[in-house]
Amino acid sequence: MPRIPIRTAVAAVAAVVTVAVAVPTLSATASAPTTTDRAAAAAGWLARQLRGVNHDHFTITFGSQTFPNYGETADGVLSMDAAGVAHDAANRATTYLAKHVNDYAKGSPTYYPGATAKLILVVAAQHRAVHNFGGVDLIKVLRDSEGAGGAAPGEFQQNPGFSGDSFIVSQALPVLALAIAPNASGPSDASVAFLASQQCPDGGFMSTVRPDPATACTSEEVDSTGYAVQALFAAGAKTDALQGIAWLRRGQHSDGGFGSPANANSTALATQALIAAHYGVNGAVAWLVRHQVGCAGSVSRRGAVTFRGTFDGSALLATSQAAAALARKPLAWIDGTGARAAAPVLACGS
Repeated sequence: MPRIPIRTAVAAVAAVVTVAVAVPTLSATASAPTTTDRAAAAAGWLARQLRGVNHDHFTITFGSQTFPNYGETADGVLSMDAAGVAHDAANRATTYLAKHVNDYAKGSPTYYPGATAKLILVVAAQHRAVHNFGGVDLIKVLRDSEGAGGAAPGEFQQNPGFSGDSFIVSQALPVLALAIAPNASGPSDASVAFLASQQCPDGGFMSTVRPDPATACTSEEVDSTGYAVQALFAAGAKTDALQGIAWLRRGQHSDGGFGSPANANSTALATQALIAAHYGVNGAVAWLVRHQVGCAGSVSRRGAVTFRGTFDGSALLATSQAAAALARKPLAWIDGTGARAAAPVLACGS
């Protein structure tokens, strides 16, 4: 299948990609427990979108071909664990990811650091073996990508075997993952310094890495800043993280949303960053709730979070990140311990 870099241009992807959204059977929803908790409802909806014989992964469609969507599946596991529900579904999806580590994350000569780091976050939340997940020592292969293949000191080689842009998210996720993973000894000082060097003077981050950090910044964006801030907090770089928080707060819209224009994924990532800084997020969470399908929507859609208000193929990606924000859990705080097995549905009168 084609390699899909971890990017934050969600709106552009939504315009060209059709995501298959499963319609749950009546029995799947009728037998499920109900909930008034919006995060749990979102996570329950996610669990019912899992595809395959074992209902254990999400898919993505290009033209007439459908492929497993490993990255979105990982996001879904994190959101289910953050919401503390759908543990059976999250466990199945984690087992599926373990069987497909190399399909998702292996490049040449190194593994893709963004994908590998996202797997580490899943493994940590699910309490699996981070040094032997699907037969791969995720910590080792992630560290092996740092400074490899012509990357700068502290930079994770983000495009092994390919030329092209490197992305801030693929630097931030490894720093975050190494900061929280058990038995990992944390990220290197060089990797934290490299990430911090990419911060723009106003506190924001661009989506792409600047080979020369002295180059002027253009087009800082919420998604990359949200990831970078969470990573910097996890790594103990509080001063840099707080500068990013200030940039995010200045960019929040009056209706509580984030992004240009406001959208669920940007709002979710900014919310997680603000929570990591212990700032109030009621306005941002309210924005997400307003864009969640409630009791006025069809049964099959209730609990899903829309990208900007219209339910379509982008709802799966939006919900896979927004559910964790609705649960008020930054990536570093997600832990599936004690999560309830069932995937609840939004409580409605009919």
